[in-house]
Amino acid sequence: MSALTPQRLLRGWEEGLGRGRVARAVALAAAAGGHSFAEACDLPLGARDALLVALRDACVRGDVQALADCPACGEELDVAVPLSDLARRAEAVPGEVTVGGRRVGFRALTSRDVMAAEAAGATRAGARRCLVGRCVLAVDGEALEGRALEALDEEVLDAVAAALPAVDPGADVRLDLTCALCGHGWAAPFDVAAHLWAEVDACARGLLGEVHALARAYGWREEEVLALSAARRRFYLEAVGA
Repeated sequence: MSALTPQRLLRGWEEGLGRGRVARAVALAAAAGGHSFAEACDLPLGARDALLVALRDACVRGDVQALADCPACGEELDVAVPLSDLARRAEAVPGEVTVGGRRVGFRALTSRDVMAAEAAGATRAGARRCLVGRCVLAVDGEALEGRALEALDEEVLDAVAAALPAVDPGADVRLDLTCALCGHGWAAPFDVAAHLWAEVDACARGLLGEVHALARAYGWREEEVLALSAARRRFYLEAVGA
């Protein structure tokens, strides 16, 4: 990933405002990786989330703070997640399962798949069929599309759904937690995109606050303020007492 500039961060943040959870994550990943929105839509979810972690690291140092409820006793836990636990960069690979003697080839999920399933799924079952079906590439070496994909049976869809985490480990982040009250241990799923938006949002708004203060004090344009290094912006902000 190329060095993240304040300008790119603000573009990604602005594009993410007002969007749904998945599209917002895509906008930030595009900014982090220097991709277009369309290109970021087609990244495997693990690759997208790795870009989000790198973006968060560029904005906010230190552990990610989260809350989790113990499934055994209901105690709410404050969890500090080291960024290294989230930075899983294993590349997604094509997968294959054998179902009823048929070889079914499939690929990792992308954000485009998730958004299509959300748009098409009037029911939970319909959304799942759309999501998993979009990942199937071929049966017994024969490429599938259109009606052939729509005709996939539930046995195939179940097998592909169960195998998806193995082809893109970075898309299924789980944290090993232990309840301090009752000692129960469990693996809790962690949604990288949902947790990091708030911190990136705060970072972007902080940048705009600096632009506002320095523009008012010195008459500089936004691009001139953002072209300054963070150290220089801090110096000028301290000089004007902002």
